[in-house]
Amino acid sequence: MINTTGDELFRKSMKFCAWSGFLAIVFFIIGGVFLGGMLPPLLNASEPPAEFVRKVSEHLFEIRIGSVILMLSFALFGPFGAGIAAQTRRAESNPVFSYVQIVFTACGTMVALLVAFAWALMVFRPDVYHPSLVQMFADLAYFLAVFSVPVFGGWCVVIALPILFAEEGREPFPRWVAYVNLWAVVLFAPGQLVLFFKDGPFSWHGIVALWIPFVAFFLWILIMSIAMLQAAKPGDTESA
Repeated sequence: MINTTGDELFRKSMKFCAWSGFLAIVFFIIGGVFLGGMLPPLLNASEPPAEFVRKVSEHLFEIRIGSVILMLSFALFGPFGAGIAAQTRRAESNPVFSYVQIVFTACGTMVALLVAFAWALMVFRPDVYHPSLVQMFADLAYFLAVFSVPVFGGWCVVIALPILFAEEGREPFPRWVAYVNLWAVVLFAPGQLVLFFKDGPFSWHGIVALWIPFVAFFLWILIMSIAMLQAAKPGDTESA
């Protein structure tokens, strides 16, 4: 595997990017789980708009603070993805996959930030909005989060391919990382089902379409952050 031997600045940069991933998870747990009511879902896709307004109004302050912290969490996807692309670039004679990864990083970060924007707008003035608008902002947040499989799944694919295509000993990350990324795509896929269901396990509050993709996504961030920390350690194989 390509490593960072002899490049102290690169090692420190990779550690920064890896810790961005860890912090993104921590901030999501604080902002999305403990405060924001995103996971487990405070709201239910099958509920009437008036019930959305009632629940949101009862937790207005917590969700607002949670939305701010969610913004911090999702903004950290940028350096997290940049670190993966930088390590991939070191294994490429002519950069292709690393550049594609940067594009997916930008797209994924923007989609994630829009999740936080939609969640924040939902609680901006629910007493003034028509109830159906409050419901729509919640729908939008969850659709952005779990329906965007081509963005986040594509990101995983372009991380996996340069590992699998690389010559033995020249992989940017160990080969098991590629298989983790491909499995992540499979686990993200149920999120596409939210378009067809408003209740049950395949709705945006259900275990299949929400919990499995969400848990898989943050486990993926955790694993990739650990892989970046490992890549930042001096190893036996000199980088080219």
